Amino acid sequence: RPLFQSLQTLADDNASFFQRSGTEVGRRFAAAFAALREHGRRLEPALRHFTRLYHRFDLDEATPGNGYRSLVQ
Repeated sequence: RPLFQSLQTLADDNASFFQRSGTEVGRRFAAAFAALREHGRRLEPALRHFTRLYHRFDLDEATPGNGYRSLVQ
């Protein structure tokens, strides 16, 4: 959760900063950061659910590693 909160805050701050520039490039950057914020908002619940499942794909308890865990981390 802290990672997504930071992402939301940084995306909001950057979108606001670039929107104030009043230039076409600034508007494009603002739109990109708004999209990043939205993607993070939608991705967080899916990743939270996935973290409850990825331990099932570990080789064994002594080897807690798999591609799914690495992807989430």
